[in-house]
Amino acid sequence: MKNIKTVRYFILGLLFLGCQEDFLEENPTSIIDPAALLTDKAGAEIYTVGAYDAARSALKSGNNGWLNLWGVMAVDEIVSPGWSRFKPIYLHTLSPSDIIIRDIWENMYVNLNKVNSVIDRVGAMSEDQIDDDDKNKLVAQARFLRAIINFALVSSWENIPLIKNETTSLENLEVPQSTPLDVYKFIEDDLLFAKDNLDANQGGGRVTKGAAQAVLGRVYLQMTGHPINDESYFAKAETELKGVIDSGIYDLVDYYPNIFKVDYEQNQEIIFSFGFDGPGMGQGSAVGTLYGPLGSVSNGSANGNMWYVNWELAGPATGPGNTGNWTSSNGKGGLPRNNHAFAQPYEDLDIRSRNNIAKTNVNQSQWINNWPEDGMFGDRGQTTYGQARRLGRGAWKPWKWHNIRPSDWGSDTPVDEIYIRYADVLLMYAEALNGQNKLTQADADMTINLLRARARVWPNEVKTGVAADLVVGTQQHNKDEILSERRKELCFEGWRRNDLIRNGVYFEAINSSQPVWSNSGNPQPQYTSNEIRWPIPTSELQINSKLVQNEGYN
Repeated sequence: MKNIKTVRYFILGLLFLGCQEDFLEENPTSIIDPAALLTDKAGAEIYTVGAYDAARSALKSGNNGWLNLWGVMAVDEIVSPGWSRFKPIYLHTLSPSDIIIRDIWENMYVNLNKVNSVIDRVGAMSEDQIDDDDKNKLVAQARFLRAIINFALVSSWENIPLIKNETTSLENLEVPQSTPLDVYKFIEDDLLFAKDNLDANQGGGRVTKGAAQAVLGRVYLQMTGHPINDESYFAKAETELKGVIDSGIYDLVDYYPNIFKVDYEQNQEIIFSFGFDGPGMGQGSAVGTLYGPLGSVSNGSANGNMWYVNWELAGPATGPGNTGNWTSSNGKGGLPRNNHAFAQPYEDLDIRSRNNIAKTNVNQSQWINNWPEDGMFGDRGQTTYGQARRLGRGAWKPWKWHNIRPSDWGSDTPVDEIYIRYADVLLMYAEALNGQNKLTQADADMTINLLRARARVWPNEVKTGVAADLVVGTQQHNKDEILSERRKELCFEGWRRNDLIRNGVYFEAINSSQPVWSNSGNPQPQYTSNEIRWPIPTSELQINSKLVQNEGYN
């Protein structure tokens, strides 16, 4: 059992399953002998592409990706119906023997080993083989990628084995867990190296100095909350995020829906994203069809979409496209919305609501001819439905990335998956300032209020009376507003669970009053405090005697 397991857990070479199409023309598809490849800069470049593919495989927000299962599935952005195989994540009923958790853990560590291979082997190349500056740039990219995998691991499990080098043997695999602080310090070292050795530019799919600074700011901000709980990191986050802002390299896209269009990838708002290509190239992503409207894939809907938008995000209790509280007269028992101060709903005329939430069925093509604009804005001309945005009882779907219609993409879409973008940096910067109780109105105007101003921009007009500017108030008021704004701006991008945990409101947020017909249940009554982290997989405990199960899962 041990040998079978460890063969699955570790690899002895790099298997290139794909590449970043933006900066490499050829797609290596076989196992490559590192010694034969790593003889010059060109070989080192190809080997480094393997690190990008490894990080993409570990984190991509597809059906089984960490960004989706950790950052979206178990929070207040979507709800899971009873027939979803991911229901245990949503309901917080995971056990150490759950195969989903095992698969994510294994995938993370297999791909971490690939990245470590790049760091170790490229880093060991001599000056005769590669110039030191070129070598450091490649190693810096790989160290960034290692940092974001380790950040995912420590976010989810907290107490993890910290693997610092490539594993090339099946001997001595029993590695003890490190403390979360030790892991965070290792992540910090990797990102500082990346920051110091990479160029300051947009990157076009490559890791850059700005990406390292932005993620370092994110890591520092997370360290202000559980499990590190050190508020001195607010100041460090401020410094790194201000560096990204002051670089002048990044800016907001004028029209929010354009950020997520396949023909507008690597726009000025993207700091780092995972590149995909497709269909039919073995390089496609699932994000376009993971989230989408009801209907057939050929009409631009989701492929096997198993979840619904949390109705407390989807909109206010009354108004177009919303039905208010369920009452006993319609069999729903009266389900008031929570809508905490840190989780305010979209206003219906917020362009982010129109772009991110589908309240229509794409199969009803007799009413929708101009896709996707009619699905966002159009009038069906029916009294029953009014606008194309459904007036039904919450059968709303995530719809941030719009597949074309007709589409043969299936789950092989060419849509890049965003890891971090400039809007996120602005919101994190405001949070870092507010954490030190020094957020000014001027600061709010150049961060939060820039995003709210963009939320009013429609194709041919600017809406008034929507997404009112934040007026800076108490520290708690500002904190709630920033956290709420993060959900509206960044929903389905994979960061909500980290945000809620960092701000100490995870338990409150997962209370769900979603209509019961589309909901497997309310997670909150089944949640216990140990479930702020995931359990160590039982299979890993069996092969590594030095691992200790996370508290509460024994």
